[in-house]
Amino acid sequence: MKARASVLLALLAAACGPKPTLPVTPRNPSIEAQHPPPIQFIEDDYARALSEARTRHVPLVIDAWAPWCHTCLSMRAFVFTDEVLRRPSGRFVWLSLDTEREDNSPLVSKLDVRVLPTLFVVDSASEQVALAWPGSLTASELVTLLDDASAGAGPRGPLAVVALVTRLSDEKRLPECVNAGADEAPRMPRGTALADVLRCAIGCAEDLPEDAPERRRLAELAALGERVVSDASQPILADDRSDLYDYVVGALHDLGRSRDAKRLAGAWASFLEGEAARAPTPTARAVFDAHRLLAYLAIGSPLRAVAMLAQSERDFPKDYNPPARLGAAYLAMKRYDDALAASNRALERAYGPRKLRLWSLQADILLAKGDTPGARVALRAAVDFARGVPLTGSYPKLLGTLEKRLAELK
Repeated sequence: MKARASVLLALLAAACGPKPTLPVTPRNPSIEAQHPPPIQFIEDDYARALSEARTRHVPLVIDAWAPWCHTCLSMRAFVFTDEVLRRPSGRFVWLSLDTEREDNSPLVSKLDVRVLPTLFVVDSASEQVALAWPGSLTASELVTLLDDASAGAGPRGPLAVVALVTRLSDEKRLPECVNAGADEAPRMPRGTALADVLRCAIGCAEDLPEDAPERRRLAELAALGERVVSDASQPILADDRSDLYDYVVGALHDLGRSRDAKRLAGAWASFLEGEAARAPTPTARAVFDAHRLLAYLAIGSPLRAVAMLAQSERDFPKDYNPPARLGAAYLAMKRYDDALAASNRALERAYGPRKLRLWSLQADILLAKGDTPGARVALRAAVDFARGVPLTGSYPKLLGTLEKRLAELK
C-alpha cells in the first residue's frame, strides 16, 4: 500500500551481485516430500514459469517482492505457507520475483511494479496481466481473490473499495481519496480491506495542503484506525495491523496530539513484542524487526531495538537488513561509530539498487558526525553505482534526490 514518506521508513520498509542468504526456514527434503508446502514457487525464472504454465494451460501468479520489504516477508512466512491455499494452488503456476535482482529488471519494468508486494495473475497464453493486487492479504482473502480471477471477475465487495481508494491515491486525486476512504471505511466489514482503506486515506489526507478542507477528516480516520488496531479480533495479519499502527501514530502527530501518539506507539511496541515472542521460527520473528524499530523510535527508546537486531544479524549473517536497521538505531542514539560500522556491514552484504538507501544512511551518519567530505564520498558512490544499474519503481526518483543532496554538499 501507499508508503509513508520518511527516509527512515524507506530504509526499513532499509550491478547485481550474488543473491544473499535471506531469512528462510531451513528445508528438510524428507519432510517436504511427505508434507510439501501448499505453494511450490519457481524462483526468479520467468521463462521456466511461463513455459510450465503454458504446458499446463493455467495462469501464472507472480509474487513481486524484495528482501527489505517486511510485508513481503510476512506473506512468505504467514500466508503462502497456509494450508488453506492448497486447494487453489494447483490451478496456477507460481513465480517468486525478487525485484532487486538486476536480471529481473526487464520483467519488473514490464509489469510496472510500484508497490511491494504486488501479486500478478498473468494469462500464460497472451502474457497479459489479468489482475494486479498491491499489498497483502490473509490466506482466506487470497483464496477469494484467486477464485474471482479464475472466474474472470475483478475485485468485488471490500476489495473493490481498496482498488478505488488506491487508484485515487495513485492518480493524486487526494481530496477524493480522503472522502472515499472516510465515507466507506465505517461501513466496511472487518478485515484487511478495511485496514488498507484506512492507511491509504490517511496517507492521502497527510499529503494534502494544511488548509485543504478534506484534511479535517484526518481526525475521524485516525479515530477509526485506532479502534481497528485496538480490536484484537480483527481478522488481519499482524504485519498489516502494525502498518496501520504506524499510520495512525503519524496521523496523531500531524494532528498535534503528540501525547496520544506516544501512548499508541507504546501499545504498538507491546503488540509487536508479543507477536515476535510467539513467532514459530527466527524467520517469522524477523518479519517484525523493521516495525519494532519504528515503534521504539516513536516512543524515544531506540536502545530497545539493539538486542533484537543483533540477534537477527547472528541468525542471518548474510542478510543486509539487520545491520542496516542497527545503523539507523545507532544513529538515533548518536552512537555514530557503531552506526557507521553497521552500515558498512550492510553495504558489504547488499545487492542491487537497495544499496542506494544504504549509502544514503551512511551519508546521514557521516553528516551527523560532522564529516561532510565523507558524506560526499558516500553520495558519490551511490550516484555512480545507480548510473550503472537498471533502476525500476521509485529508484529513479531516489537517484534524483541523491544527486540533489550531492550537489548541495558541494
